[in-house]
Amino acid sequence: MLPLPVDLQWNVDGPTSDLGRVVYEWLDGASAQLLPAARKAMSPLSARVSRSLGAPGSTFGVLAVTRGGVDVPPKTRERTCSDTGFAWLKKELVCLPDMVTLQIGTFDERGHRARRHLVLSARTHPASPGWVRLALLGSDESLDGSDSSLDVQRAWLDVLHGHASTWDPGFGHISYSYGLGATALEDCLPPGDYPPQQRDPEHTVNDCRRYLRGYSWLTIVPKELVARLGGIDELRATSAFARVEQLASGALWLKATERFEDYRGEAVHGVFDALAPVLRPGLPVPTPRRDDQPPHLLVFEDAASR
Repeated sequence: MLPLPVDLQWNVDGPTSDLGRVVYEWLDGASAQLLPAARKAMSPLSARVSRSLGAPGSTFGVLAVTRGGVDVPPKTRERTCSDTGFAWLKKELVCLPDMVTLQIGTFDERGHRARRHLVLSARTHPASPGWVRLALLGSDESLDGSDSSLDVQRAWLDVLHGHASTWDPGFGHISYSYGLGATALEDCLPPGDYPPQQRDPEHTVNDCRRYLRGYSWLTIVPKELVARLGGIDELRATSAFARVEQLASGALWLKATERFEDYRGEAVHGVFDALAPVLRPGLPVPTPRRDDQPPHLLVFEDAASR
């Protein structure tokens, strides 16, 4: 089986000054927590990114800021993941860019950037002003039921929990990745029946405090939707979740099963039943999946019909 992409994502809104801090703390904090040795090794490096080939097997770390406009082609600038690189990033975030990414990986035998060990991102959307969508792109390559698999999942959960507890998320999940930040539910709404406003993260992020964008192994429900679900005690009583926790903001942290690889079948149905009252309306349609495409772990019903 080919490894499949995993999307760790959370959405948060607020003033630009706060969102700049959110983005900085996400890239700096998550990378330092997950790859502390690499960050320490790159700390004293120059901010300038070398255009020459890298030493095979050595580590690279790159911060990239992309800006553009309606009539202006996107332009990306890069710096290393060093102390001076992060100082540059902090200044760049005074005015939020379209996208910021951090990549840490190794050079291949030809000296090109190859295997990515960590990919973090933060994106803003014109149709969702005042919001930022933060993500970590991972892989299910090691999620094989082993102890090391559980360690990877715990690391993902710890990173997301720390940031979601500090801020006030409007949505969050750990799910398979379906490209461009869509949830499985959004990805399965037929374009012929549903406009972009109902299935494109460019738009749906703006509505996530009104409709839950989707549901998965780990789902963060914003505080605004908790009462419509009957509250924390009602959700615990459903037995659909291995862990139900209220975060400092009032949002709920809902983990369906102990392991990501166990989130299948009845576990998916249980989460759908519990969260149906707040899910975005729409009838998802199953589509054939290739081996290199992740499955849609959904109940193919319109939550509004419940």
